[in-house]
Amino acid sequence: MSSVFSFQAVSDGIVMNFRSGSTFGSIKEAITLHASQASDFFNGVNLYLNLSGLELAFEQLQTLMDIVQNYNRVNKIYFTAKEIKAENKEAVPKSEAVIINRTLRSGQMVKNQANVVIVGDVNPGAEVIAGGDIIVFGRLRGVVHAGAGGNEAAQVAALILDPTQLRIASLIARSPDDNHNSGLNPERAFIKNDSIMVEKI
Repeated sequence: MSSVFSFQAVSDGIVMNFRSGSTFGSIKEAITLHASQASDFFNGVNLYLNLSGLELAFEQLQTLMDIVQNYNRVNKIYFTAKEIKAENKEAVPKSEAVIINRTLRSGQMVKNQANVVIVGDVNPGAEVIAGGDIIVFGRLRGVVHAGAGGNEAAQVAALILDPTQLRIASLIARSPDDNHNSGLNPERAFIKNDSIMVEKI
């Protein structure tokens, strides 16, 4: 079902794009499944449903709205029908992030010169390196290095921030040994006064 839609990060949220030719039934089933398995996916962000190339009746739009409201604490939900083309730069802002739609397990590594968005957990033994920000829609327990090129404005954010090691630019921090938070507690780490600070989102 995941092939029915894909995600694209934009400046103020995430766009859900649907595969051309998808039927309403397949879209409904895919979103229903995703909302049940990843209800906190859009926590605190705007969600754009891009309906470009689809023909849906008003009642079907209402059904989609009812389904996406099953996502917890989504900020705002928008419907859009802007066509995404390389030559149409004004359609949807170009994403400077690589989006990984899976959990990273021990021994796996993701490296990108810009931002990295992980839709899933980062398990102990996994590593994420980014020239920009690292955002994890899940539990972060592995090793992360944001601002790897020396960008001290980079940050790391996660629904559960519990890394083995966290690095921003040239600064390194570790989680306390007694940090075993099992509930959702979104936090972000950033540099302030030459130190890595952590605050709730």
